[in-house]
Amino acid sequence: MDPTILKSMIEGVHLSVYAAIKPGAIHRLRLDKRIEYYVSNTIAAINHIIDAIEYGEKIRRGDLAATSLGLGRLLSKGLREAYRWLPNNVYPSFIVPQIIYSLAISHSDIDSIIKDHGKLVRSLDLFISTTSWKEIKYFIDALKGVHREDMYEHLSSAGISHIAGIGEGVSFRDVFRVLGSKWYAFISLDTRESKTYEYVKKLLDYYRKFRDANNAIIALYLEMIMPRLPSWAKPYVEEAFKEGLMASRVGSKKLFELDLKLRKHGVSFNEYVGLLGIITGLAVYEGLRA
Repeated sequence: MDPTILKSMIEGVHLSVYAAIKPGAIHRLRLDKRIEYYVSNTIAAINHIIDAIEYGEKIRRGDLAATSLGLGRLLSKGLREAYRWLPNNVYPSFIVPQIIYSLAISHSDIDSIIKDHGKLVRSLDLFISTTSWKEIKYFIDALKGVHREDMYEHLSSAGISHIAGIGEGVSFRDVFRVLGSKWYAFISLDTRESKTYEYVKKLLDYYRKFRDANNAIIALYLEMIMPRLPSWAKPYVEEAFKEGLMASRVGSKKLFELDLKLRKHGVSFNEYVGLLGIITGLAVYEGLRA
């Protein structure tokens, strides 16, 4: 098993969650238990990320058929293990993309997310195009089992129920697309809709520009949330970029002031952190370092 994939996923969530200052989202300068929970979810799922890597290798070698994988069962085990570690604090938007990307990277056997992007997409498509209702049901039932009724009910409202037979013809891609409308990390799994590849490239561009992972992650985060920021908040971002973000006192101050004002107005962008986590993990695999 290639440990690089596992290390990249762990480092990706670590760097993205603790990156500061991310206005409107959790970061290391804010007292928020979710910081620990996000990282601990990944730690709890380590064995299942390893399983995904090993499955990818077996399928690539021809020792296991892709149809025999049991993706729903694999995801279910990861979620339920996280629940055993962190009852009532399970975050599928971290665990699920990490497991599936680990599977796809291992299966595609790529050295570079950027240069071998086409191979990675083909591997992702192989797995998320699965329409086995039995496997999809494993995953949906697990959401309810780990008390993520919000996700379970969101799927039900879109017509994707746990009741066997209702979902005939539904694929994991469809399930993730529905979840991605509220929990953005799931969109990273949809090769037809996501901007994952572009985000990884941009993060690495920012890394080369700032020569600092923390600043690069903040820059990408700000780019992600910019379209959803209130008009009054955008000048803060523009000024912070102009001053080099956290590389200067002025830039840091602007980010801090914006963070305070967004929280005062009840504006939260925490759901972008899961997406940022998987993007950062892929960038780490490509070569980004703290």
